[in-house]
Amino acid sequence: MPSSSGNDLSKSFESTPIDNAICIPSKTTSNTTVTKISSTSSSTSRVNKRYQPKFKKEWLSNSFFATFLRECKTGQTKALCITCNIQFSIQNSGLGDINHHIQTKKHQDRMKSIEANS
Repeated sequence: MPSSSGNDLSKSFESTPIDNAICIPSKTTSNTTVTKISSTSSSTSRVNKRYQPKFKKEWLSNSFFATFLRECKTGQTKALCITCNIQFSIQNSGLGDINHHIQTKKHQDRMKSIEANS
């Protein structure tokens, strides 16, 4: 009597890598060339262009940002912190990069120093 176990059936099949599974030998038959199909075609791949945040003058209308933030003259994807006297990139997340800079120890220490001297 044949075994009804699904394990016996699954043992008879071996997994085959995808490149081998879709490999067709190159032969010419009836004026048609059949070649290996590639799963990673460079001609059909698309490059996703990300939006790069640029400095927005409207950020300066925020009274908090206006105390330390300036537009960087060397590039639209950078900002200038006059408190820390440094340029930093805003090309990853724009306002998020500014908020990240505000949380740095250097910026925090400089802001405390300015407040103490005022």
